[in-house]
Amino acid sequence: MTLSEGGLAVVGDLHFEQGDPIRLRISQGEGQPAIPVSAIVWNDRPFDGASGRSRLRRVGCIVSQPSRAFLALLDRLAPAGSSSASAMIPIARPQTALPDRPEPDLPRSRELEPPPKTEPEESLPYFRIRMKQIGGPRTRILTLRARSATQAEGLAHEELAQVVSGAEGWTILHIARVPGR
Repeated sequence: MTLSEGGLAVVGDLHFEQGDPIRLRISQGEGQPAIPVSAIVWNDRPFDGASGRSRLRRVGCIVSQPSRAFLALLDRLAPAGSSSASAMIPIARPQTALPDRPEPDLPRSRELEPPPKTEPEESLPYFRIRMKQIGGPRTRILTLRARSATQAEGLAHEELAQVVSGAEGWTILHIARVPGR
């Protein structure tokens, strides 16, 4: 529908959200290569010229870095100095923002947030880990506190390395959370 250095508007039957990245290919005619265009959806609304049951939508997009081929197409359509060139840039209509959803056009804060507070060790659950010596008859059972079974497995290997030389020769047979200890 419209085409300018800063943006374009197309009509189609797809629905987009504001801020969605899209890629278009503009056909120049038979025998000429299509022009790829990367854009960001600025607005998406029902097409005014469509009948009541039509699914057609008008999608306004911003082209932030137009390619040379795109700029050459603009020059061919409206040469420099021509008063018929349209510099129309789609403008988003105000929409009611949902309280749990951030504004799509506002940048996110890049400030570092404080690290999450760790739970005191006393509140962590107990895990019982049964380990076996690979290729040998020895077994060990360790009981320790951890946030998860995966963390318990890592802690068991660390603790075994402090007590036994050659701790890499041990494998985990079973990990179970100890209820109510």
